[in-house]
Amino acid sequence: QAAAVKEIEIAISDTGMGIPKDRMDRIFLPFFTTKEKGTGLGLAIVHKIVLSHNGRIEVDSQAELGTTFRLYFPLAA
Repeated sequence: QAAAVKEIEIAISDTGMGIPKDRMDRIFLPFFTTKEKGTGLGLAIVHKIVLSHNGRIEVDSQAELGTTFRLYFPLAA
C-alpha cells in the first residue's frame, strides 16, 4: 500500500545564469541583491511566507544552466 502524500511541491525553474555557490547562503537575507535596481526583498519575503506556513524551500542552481526553487507545503489533515 502506497504511503499517503503529506506535502505538496511547487517547482519554479529558469534557464538563466544560475546562482554562484558563494552567494547561495545569502539569497534569502533581506536586502541582499546582485541587481543594480533590486531591493533584495523578493526572496526574503517568499522565504518568510513559506516558513510561516510550515513549509520549506530547496534550491538547485548550476552556472549557465539555471536555477530551480522547490517549495514544499504540508497538506492539511
